[in-house]
Amino acid sequence: MSNSGSENLFDVKYKVLLLGDATVGKTSLQRFAAGKDFRPTIGSTIGVDFVNKIVPVEKARINLQIWDTAGQRNFRTLGRSYYSSTKAFILVYDVTNKETFHLIKEFCDLIEQADLDTERRYLVANKIDLMHNRVVDEEEGRRFALRNSMAYFETSCKTGENIDDLLEQVASDLVRQHNAKILESHRPIKENFAFNYRSSPIPTSEVRENTIKPSPLPSEPLFYQAGNKRSRFSFRRLLICCNPRKTTATMD
Repeated sequence: MSNSGSENLFDVKYKVLLLGDATVGKTSLQRFAAGKDFRPTIGSTIGVDFVNKIVPVEKARINLQIWDTAGQRNFRTLGRSYYSSTKAFILVYDVTNKETFHLIKEFCDLIEQADLDTERRYLVANKIDLMHNRVVDEEEGRRFALRNSMAYFETSCKTGENIDDLLEQVASDLVRQHNAKILESHRPIKENFAFNYRSSPIPTSEVRENTIKPSPLPSEPLFYQAGNKRSRFSFRRLLICCNPRKTTATMD
């Protein structure tokens, strides 16, 4: 349950794959997740690369292992070999480039061909800081995401807008889907207590009929005689009758 260094301890790890055409900003998104500065000019990824991002969800620590894949057409078949065991796909397009948006359908088909058991998909409209060059509007992106059962986010790797929200949503969705008990184990004991009174109310008449009267209390208190005769500890018998709506205690 650990990564390198005690400061990087985590509860569970999930593989997340970034997909999209070259230059849409996948590498910049990955760099932002790793806490690195934005670079306006950065080379395209060759092959694959990954970083680990610890994201807190309630009191649990979720490790997202974020893989960046090459977007060039001749590398897309290589990327498919890394789909195995992936729990979430983040499909990225450039809002200033219509062609990158159309290619998202091709990446969705590649995911379908991988025939994974369960996976979540997130559609990311990147480079929203370039509003004056935008050619794919928000409504068009949201409609595509809705038709393909994907959550939709608009981001900017240059300003960092909405990227933390994206990663927090991915971590929260995955741990609740695959390892919800991790969140339960981190809850306070009071909330995690097995016995509680959150049940449907019982009619008053039924309570009266089924109430068992307590047995008579002894007229004299019970005593415990210690080894030292001067030490006498008095214990009084306490009878408690509980039901989900009412607690009655009788003590002599």
